[in-house]
Amino acid sequence: MLYTMVLYALLVTGLAASVGFLVLHRPRRMFRAVEINSSWWVLILGLLYARSLTLLVMRGSSPADSWVDGLVSIGLLAAIDALLLVRFFSYLAYLRAHPEPAKTTAPVS
Repeated sequence: MLYTMVLYALLVTGLAASVGFLVLHRPRRMFRAVEINSSWWVLILGLLYARSLTLLVMRGSSPADSWVDGLVSIGLLAAIDALLLVRFFSYLAYLRAHPEPAKTTAPVS
């Protein structure tokens, strides 16, 4: 039961960080090398997390074969969550440091 709850918490946290970053980050050209490097890995991990969360809801979790297997899987999920959270919060800090100028429209004469 504890293993399942930890899986839910880690998957929801990672999915929220991934979706939050992708909502805030709207590149103009999605297929440039810089954009692929900065956002596609977050997109791929978000899709994997969504799939894993869906399967966890539908099938439930099977207990790990040994405590080492459970510890490794939880550790890997926690490390990936940490990367996603760092990406999300560093992008929030960047947005706060570089606000977009207000868009003004020229008066029509």
